[in-house]
Amino acid sequence: MRVFIAALIPDDIKDEIRHYVDEVKPHWEGVKWESQEKLHLTLKFLGETEESKVEQIEKQVGEVTSIYSPFYLKVSRFGGLPDLRNPRVLFLGLTENEELSKFQRELEERLLGLGFQKEGRRFLPHITIGRIKGSSRIKGSLPLPRRFPFFITEVAVMKSVLHREGSRYSPLSVFRVGK
Repeated sequence: MRVFIAALIPDDIKDEIRHYVDEVKPHWEGVKWESQEKLHLTLKFLGETEESKVEQIEKQVGEVTSIYSPFYLKVSRFGGLPDLRNPRVLFLGLTENEELSKFQRELEERLLGLGFQKEGRRFLPHITIGRIKGSSRIKGSLPLPRRFPFFITEVAVMKSVLHREGSRYSPLSVFRVGK
């Protein structure tokens, strides 16, 4: 099964993001916008994972999650990967948070012991809001996102199932952030 670890976004913040996406949609053609229920902050993509490893993954995530306090973040910008000139992914960038970065590095270290490779790229906290497969076109200027603050209080081990119309995510386990 395809597995990843995600920081869960509070529902009121998902509502704010949906409102922003609704403002951007008329200005950008050729984008497959993410549904509100799929919005999250990816901490570690594990890919195809043997079911027998899920319990070990959950144990590590639960242990790390229990020793941190909730993470304070703000939406900081609108961006694209690899860049906004020729993006494949559109996202809302989040403010840097040293504790969140430390948490993510600790997850990487613990999962290395279970056979998962470290991510080669620097951790970039963001929420994916859209994907572009072919060509796209911007019409007019894009509205800037509001810099709403929020706390990450839950982290989940997620399952991703690919379908013709896109992927579907479901939590295998959810852990409360907190000492």
